Amino acid sequence: MSFGNIIGQLLQQGMANQSRGRLDHALGDQGLGGMGGLEDILGGLLGGQGSAQQGAQSNATGSGSGGLGGLLDMAAGALGGGRTTGGAQSGGLGDLAGMLLGGGGRSGAQGGAGGLGDLAGMLLGGGTNRGASSGGGMAILGTLAMAAFKHWQQSQSSGAAAAMPAVAPQQFAELTSPQAETLVLRAMISAAKADGQVDDEEIQRIVGKIDDDGVSAEEKQFITNELRAPLDLQALVADVPDALVGTQVYAASLLAINLDTEAERNYLRTLAQMLQLDASAVERLHSLTGAPQL
Repeated sequence: MSFGNIIGQLLQQGMANQSRGRLDHALGDQGLGGMGGLEDILGGLLGGQGSAQQGAQSNATGSGSGGLGGLLDMAAGALGGGRTTGGAQSGGLGDLAGMLLGGGGRSGAQGGAGGLGDLAGMLLGGGTNRGASSGGGMAILGTLAMAAFKHWQQSQSSGAAAAMPAVAPQQFAELTSPQAETLVLRAMISAAKADGQVDDEEIQRIVGKIDDDGVSAEEKQFITNELRAPLDLQALVADVPDALVGTQVYAASLLAINLDTEAERNYLRTLAQMLQLDASAVERLHSLTGAPQL
């Protein structure tokens, strides 16, 4: 089973009331959008090959060292269009949304100039290019994890503000693998139980957010079974292979929870402690998503 498409849909639709607002914040200028993180999101989105794929595309197009320009070329190729002139070079959220959603390079694309909501929809599987965007949710969560992890690493050394880390192909491969998808989905479902067991009405509400297109009955049944199972945080944490994936698991949990009750706050505190996450990494994730600090 592959859960990338489902994760994207749950992030886009908002698993909790505050989920979509946090996602928009994470993609905005106060989140990853202000850190150059869109390069890493789009790189992971288009195959998880990171710098290796950028380099190959740059050589093919003559665009030099790659970066956002090379990634936009890759996006245009994946979407069946060519590179546009004009604002595509600037790398802003609006320009990227316009390029992907109709601002050039793909006639008839939906949404005109796009905007943050449309960009999130494109990355997370909405619209007409589900194949290219099915890993968008994992790419976003992976980028959040790497930003927070890098922030912790730098705080241990110089205390300097974190910049986006360089993404090694094997790192993004780990963060977007089928194993990571399963862990992330389990983490989101586990967070939904922070206030207590999920009842049938809530199960129907969550499962109802998932489009049948590209989602098997087996995958939907897995979600239903996980929602009905008792909360087992120990089992979830035991399956987390390392601190980087643990940071991604926490990021997914943060985007699946409202954080307006003490039970939810205690749940995240316990999760961070069991994952042995550094406090600065946790604080960074809350800052990037606009979530209140614990």
